[in-house]
Formats: sequence, structure tokens, C-alpha cells
Amino acid sequence: MHPALILSLVLAFSSALGHAHNDTPLYDRVSLNATAQTELETDLVVVVLFAQAEGREAAAPADEVNRLMDWAMSMLKSNSDVKAQTLGYRSSAIYKDSKIRGWRVKQSLRLEGRDGRLLGDLISELQAQLKVQSIDHQVSEERHREHLDELTAAALARFQQRAEHIAKSLGRAGYRLVRLNINEGGHSPMPRVGARMMSAQADTMVAPARIEAGTQVITVSVDGEIELSND
Repeated sequence: MHPALILSLVLAFSSALGHAHNDTPLYDRVSLNATAQTELETDLVVVVLFAQAEGREAAAPADEVNRLMDWAMSMLKSNSDVKAQTLGYRSSAIYKDSKIRGWRVKQSLRLEGRDGRLLGDLISELQAQLKVQSIDHQVSEERHREHLDELTAAALARFQQRAEHIAKSLGRAGYRLVRLNINEGGHSPMPRVGARMMSAQADTMVAPARIEAGTQVITVSVDGEIELSND
């Protein structure tokens, strides 16, 4: 090939690379976030009770706990509005002076329902044999889903508004999205429970528990990164 032709091709190729490089816009990256939230009234009550027994041999407390759970489940069979589930069966040794002196058996019972008054009455009856471990007010999965799409759309809209505002404030022509994360969460206050329900467990009958609904804050947050164009 003629030397002049080779030189001409090299110059043309170099010119094309330089032109492509100059046409590539320069960007600056900015991280930002946006949040949308709403406060919902809780519509679900979750109660955990437990039965516990101790004895010198493992069999006796195990039989006692099984008896108590059978008694509780038979009482709950007629209440179709309350979901009941046994969980957390545990048997552990009781030590004294580095020797096993007995056995402790414990099992929990989880109740879930929407009628706080009904659950309060049931808890009062179950406290004749069981003890209350916890009471939690929650927003049901169905109600949570109803508001999730709306909150996600609101958080994304705020993210977009912030990105446009930043680009405009810095005198940039626009931006492009580099990274985007969507997260959801929530928190609820401590449940409000009637004082009599948490009183001494020795009473064979306890006054009906007063369970009051609370609220839960549902949050959707969006965080990401954008690149600002110079032209």
C-alpha cells in the first residue's frame, strides 16, 4: 500500500475517534432519596400465650403442657374468627450445682383475629391455665397491599421531582437514572392493653381484657443515583 494512502487512513481514523470522544457528554453523579408514608389504623391483633410446667422427670411436665394445649385448642375450636396455632415447643433441663435437678417444658399458642373484644374475652378465659407472653397490633397483609402501590408511586414521583429540581438548579440540561432502590417498612407503637389482663395469673377468672386498636406507619423509601448532563 502506498505510504501516503496509509497516512491518510491513520489521520482519518484518529479524527473519527477524536470526534466521537468530543461528542460524548460529560456527567456528574448525584445521590438522592425520597420517602412517602401514611399512618393506618391496625386491623389485626396477634396474641401469644404459653403453657409451662416443671418436674423432676421430663415426662410429667411434657404431659401437663400437652394437656393444657389440648384444653386451649378445644376451647378455640368454636371460634372460626380466630386463627390458632401452637408453636415453640421446648424442653430444657433445670440445673443446680452442675447437676440436672428437673425439667422445664414450655409451648406457645398464637392467636390472630380482627375482633379485639372477642380476643379479649378469649384471653380472659385462657388465662385460667395459660399466661400471656405478648400482644401485638398489626396492619393486615391485605390492607398493607392496598396502600403499597400508592405509596410507591408517590415516593417515585418525589424522587423524580427532586432529580429535576437538582438538574435545573445546577443549570444542567437533564439527567439520566443510574441506580434506583425501593424499600418499604413500618413501625407501630406499643399496644394499649387493659391493666387487668396483665395482672396476677393465679385467678381462675380474669376480667375481660380491654384491647384497643393502635396505628402503624407504613413507609416506602426510594434512593438512587443520577447523572447530570452538561449540555
